[in-house]
Amino acid sequence: NAQQGKLEGGFAFAGSNAYRVDKIISIKELIANLSEEYEKASYNNY
Repeated sequence: NAQQGKLEGGFAFAGSNAYRVDKIISIKELIANLSEEYEKASYNNY
């Protein structure tokens, strides 16, 4: 329901940094982004 904008029948969670969000991505895309950033950070530390 919340995904469809019906907040009275669902839940929407947001933390204190929610204002920083500029897009909503899938979990698959999130994991890919995190993996890429981790690889870059690991490479730069060696």
